[in-house]
Amino acid sequence: MSVTPTRRLAKAAAISPTALASVVIGEIADRGSMAPVSQVRVTDLIQGFVGFLQVLGVDEPVGIEPSHADAFVRSLTCGGAEPSLATKHLRRSALRIFFKEAKALDLLDDDPSADIQLPPRTYRDLRPLTDKEVGRCRSFAAGMLGEPAYAAAWALAEASARVPELSSVTSEDCDLDAGRVRLHGCSNTAARSACLTDWGHEQLRSVLDAGSKHPADKWLLGLGSRGSMHELIASTLRRAGIANRPGVRANSVPAWRGAKELEHGASIDKVARLLGMRSLDRAAHFVGFEWKDDA
Repeated sequence: MSVTPTRRLAKAAAISPTALASVVIGEIADRGSMAPVSQVRVTDLIQGFVGFLQVLGVDEPVGIEPSHADAFVRSLTCGGAEPSLATKHLRRSALRIFFKEAKALDLLDDDPSADIQLPPRTYRDLRPLTDKEVGRCRSFAAGMLGEPAYAAAWALAEASARVPELSSVTSEDCDLDAGRVRLHGCSNTAARSACLTDWGHEQLRSVLDAGSKHPADKWLLGLGSRGSMHELIASTLRRAGIANRPGVRANSVPAWRGAKELEHGASIDKVARLLGMRSLDRAAHFVGFEWKDDA
């Protein structure tokens, strides 16, 4: 990562939270990896956090405590109202980006927002899984000895595949060198090339390296019916002990992936493309994002 002379100077001396925010925001803008809408949103929230710190009397970055970050996430809106869950998630995501960039620039050692706990976003009877739930399900899916279809199905779901899409994926659709899989779409989703998670990439690599059990003209998972495909995901949720939790469905897995991309700075239109959704509103609802929220 390149560092300009101005930023070298900032590193060499004690700086204020305002100066730290300026450096981080400049780094994000210089890299150009964040969608413009997301960049504006993150910038506004970072600057809002700096103003919050000023009110608290925090005048140097090393003085930022986890309690300060948590208090900002839960603070009242400009209108004096209790923030919605979506607003809290937005604030926490912006802080995580802020502290991640500051650590990468060697301006901070810790992430004071790392332990902020929030309820998962919800949408009617569906919500995205939490990171902890996904980690638990991964262990159960990969732990099905002699049954690689469970891990492969979970890997495809993490890439955004819905249950009807699972049955059409062949080994030929997997480009593991690029870390991607071709999803053919269904009645509710468009065909697309989806990026695998690191864990998913490892699982599919294991399945495809197992031998010639999955020729290109055969289903990757070896099962053809939609019911069987649903059972691969549903069984993993049950074994992990989370199937009966409110809002948890098979689609909670791709919803988690969309929510993670949003948390990492992706714009809602990019998330919609990832999920194969043609409607931005529908994509926002699917991942529990109130994109018209007052934030």
